[in-house]
Amino acid sequence: MQRNDIFTDTEILMFAHNLEDSNIRRTPQAQPTFNGIRRYNRCQMTLDVVVQDQDGWEIPLESVDISPTGIFVRSNFLFEVGEVHTLIFEVQGKGLFRVQGRVARVEEPDAQADYAGLGGLGAMSASMTPGMGYEFIETHEKTWQDLCAVVAGV
Repeated sequence: MQRNDIFTDTEILMFAHNLEDSNIRRTPQAQPTFNGIRRYNRCQMTLDVVVQDQDGWEIPLESVDISPTGIFVRSNFLFEVGEVHTLIFEVQGKGLFRVQGRVARVEEPDAQADYAGLGGLGAMSASMTPGMGYEFIETHEKTWQDLCAVVAGV
């Protein structure tokens, strides 16, 4: 069998001495995870959260966890990253919170199944709940302090 001088993309990657010399890029095999690189602590907390859009429509959802800078809500109905909503929730002993939040990330239910068989980071991502991670924006100092106390369990 005669070998041609034309290499496949896989062969170039396998035999390249320095991957920087190659223009070939692969799609990552595992979905990125944010575990371990959080700026602020978070705590698992199930709260009833009302998501209100700019037109006044309200969608009742449930939180998975909360931090002083954001909240993750469980939902199969997903908004686009970057959309801004009013989040209304009550924490027992701390009162009612009404905070502006921007959708920072979306965990789609179908995407979870794609990574379930990969193990490692993929397995960690596959256990994530479908929903949206909101980043709080324009938080007043008093609200910030109250959210810190909620996460600290005070």
